[in-house]
Amino acid sequence: MRYLVLELDDGEFVHVVGEGNDASALTGLAAFEAFTQNHAERRSTPVKRSPARIIGNYRVLEESKAG
Repeated sequence: MRYLVLELDDGEFVHVVGEGNDASALTGLAAFEAFTQNHAERRSTPVKRSPARIIGNYRVLEESKAG
């Protein structure tokens, strides 16, 4: 698993997660459980999940093996 957090100029945060074959690796961590406590009270907008296409990647997400 790879994890990246970005803070935008307006103070909003973007969390990017790259999961290998173990999709529960992040949600099973005690730190993730602590992070999600009272999550709704800290949000300025509703959670929005969206599929994305990788345009650029430098050592954040594992490189896929073509072929």
